[in-house]
Amino acid sequence: MSNKDRGRILEKETEKFWQEHGFDCQRVFASGQYKDQLGEEFSGDVRLEKYKIEAKRRKGGFKLLYDAFEQDDADILVIRQDRARRLYVLEESVLLELMKEKK
Repeated sequence: MSNKDRGRILEKETEKFWQEHGFDCQRVFASGQYKDQLGEEFSGDVRLEKYKIEAKRRKGGFKLLYDAFEQDDADILVIRQDRARRLYVLEESVLLELMKEKK
């Protein structure tokens, strides 16, 4: 299966999960491929409420992240490469909890 196919499946799973939990969530037409022609609202892969989501799926390319979560059963992981901004990675259940609190 290609990474593009994996990504499309992940987009559909993401859309369905959030819709089942009562959130406005839609896949973006052509996964943002035509944002330059159609405008900013067609950027990203999935829109969750006001948030833009990029969906990336790889067969084994994120092992470091999964291992870090399992190290001490963490809820949130902060990562940063040199000279770049911090990124926070969190379990879906944690994000759902935060989104429900906000709603």
